[in-house]
Amino acid sequence: MDIKAANELIARASELVDYQVSRRGLLESKLFPVTAYICVSFYEAYDILYDILKRVSEKTTPEKMGEESRKILSEIHALSIFYIPLYYMVGRMGEIQMNGGDPKSETKEKREQTIFVLDFWKRLATSYFPEGKLSVYDSNKQNIAINQSDIDWTKNQIIDISKEEAINVKRSMANLEVVSFLDECEARAKICDHGPYQINENEVLIFREISHLYDGGKPHFPWSETDATSPFNNVAFVFRLKNIEAKFDDFATLESVPADFIDNITGVALLTREGNNVKPLDLDVLNSFNAYSGKANKELFLKFAKWDRKQRLIAGAYAYCYGYARYTNFARVTDEINWELTERIMDKYIPIFMESDFDPGIPRLLRSRAKKKREGPSLYLLPQD
Repeated sequence: MDIKAANELIARASELVDYQVSRRGLLESKLFPVTAYICVSFYEAYDILYDILKRVSEKTTPEKMGEESRKILSEIHALSIFYIPLYYMVGRMGEIQMNGGDPKSETKEKREQTIFVLDFWKRLATSYFPEGKLSVYDSNKQNIAINQSDIDWTKNQIIDISKEEAINVKRSMANLEVVSFLDECEARAKICDHGPYQINENEVLIFREISHLYDGGKPHFPWSETDATSPFNNVAFVFRLKNIEAKFDDFATLESVPADFIDNITGVALLTREGNNVKPLDLDVLNSFNAYSGKANKELFLKFAKWDRKQRLIAGAYAYCYGYARYTNFARVTDEINWELTERIMDKYIPIFMESDFDPGIPRLLRSRAKKKREGPSLYLLPQD
């Protein structure tokens, strides 16, 4: 990829990032300094992602990763693909902003690394999304993440349920979302929505997948281990819905009309993945999931409540950047990577965000359209010389 092609890709990535940031804004909670640790993770990604992708590319190709990740309960999906332009490129933007807004302040070596990262992202994304698209947004806000054979198989797993049963399913799903969100330091990285998959004139299938639940095996994060254990490491809630409008974004999040689709549910399936196999689960398993989520949520909350701001700041940034383990898991090199925050990040950025949640680079994403047109895209282009 040459500089001209890289800059065209940066301009498109900038539009995607601007759109998502404009919809989400600043994120905060009473427990974690979410905005602060996200900013730290941007700079950490700028430091480590090239080396990670280089290691992965020695074992496989982005094309293979994209094609083989089009499956139910895949670790690599729309959100984890969007990690690349979001984390790395926003971290790069912040570094350049701190250097007077001059893209030439980026070293030649770092520019070459940036081109490598962009090329990896493009090849991965266009191999994953149908018709060679780059994102969910470019796919008319549809997140078509599986192939027709998986859609047909899933249709046969759907069972008809009553409204009372539908309410119980959604309640159990919400309980698992809460504990998954908390384990990720109040982020939704364990959750992936995809669809809609049209199955007849009035009905579609929508998936909500939840992964990396603690089942008594190796914990996802150092803090993920709890006395409570999930009956399965992952679960997909599949809803057959009638008369619904469904759109998705590059955070793999569903936006539906109506928003509460309980009255639109005509059937449901619960699925789990074990290695290369996906199997259906009986609705009875919801009792075990509920027991796990309730107890684990309390355990994690009490654990995090004892931490100080620095511990929470480091953990949140670690969790965000550990999202790249989805790539290294595919290449089976995860244990070869040092996932701790780099010394530069610990020395430079942790002290900054111990004192403030504000990153002076972020307002660049929030400029008016006229200003962006006049000054250039949010994610700085590479200099031509």
